[in-house]
Amino acid sequence: MARLVALRAEPYPRYLRGLEGDLGEKNYATIAPHFQEGGGCFMAVERDGPYGWATWLAKLMAGEINCEWAPWFKTHYQKWDRVPSDFNQAAWQMEHTKLSRDVRSEQEAASDTVYIENQNTFHWQREGSELVVGGKPDIVSIGTNLVTVIDCKTGQPKASDQIQVMIYMYCLPQEAPVYRDHILNGRLVYSGHRVDIPEAAIDAKFEQQFNYFLDILDSPNPAVRVPSAGECRYCDITKADCPDRIEVSDDAKAGDEAWA
Repeated sequence: MARLVALRAEPYPRYLRGLEGDLGEKNYATIAPHFQEGGGCFMAVERDGPYGWATWLAKLMAGEINCEWAPWFKTHYQKWDRVPSDFNQAAWQMEHTKLSRDVRSEQEAASDTVYIENQNTFHWQREGSELVVGGKPDIVSIGTNLVTVIDCKTGQPKASDQIQVMIYMYCLPQEAPVYRDHILNGRLVYSGHRVDIPEAAIDAKFEQQFNYFLDILDSPNPAVRVPSAGECRYCDITKADCPDRIEVSDDAKAGDEAWA
């Protein structure tokens, strides 16, 4: 334990405060990865100001994740070690690029002005706060009086898909005044069908719910940590920053997939 005390030259970061006693009980082999080599501090670096992505927020709002701490941590910290992913990124990227390109061509054929991905990046700052929400809609198509915010999805439909587009619809007109004089609708494009989201969906109730969940990410106090095998297996935050992380073996993953 003397070794641990010598390593801990700096206080526990605020996202782990309250766990000092628990960590102190653990074997040094578990504790050691929490520290930079010779640095005496945790791997994650606190951001200059809270910054969250619309995709994280959408999953939180949809209830698709129960661990509120994970998106809170990502909003307040950066440069953390990430769990290696076995996701086939190349195959997904090719499928997504083809779908996006087909939709883009369709919108251009309708004589719309079309902007894609990086052209649509926004950084919306919450009023009265340092919190910034970032996003990057796949396509923004501008007609005479109508703007359509389009996101293309290659997987199974989820509630967070619609909420993600609704966040785009809420933030874009505030971030880019050019959209304010247009009717602004949303659209999800899947491989086999489409879902249109009317401008009326961005109402006072949505804004109230949006702000409710923004409060969770905006808080200086860590959100609720709810580790579970089902969520931890898809989370890219390692034990270095989340000592409560539940590791799932490859055999267990294979068993889950067999029953899916």
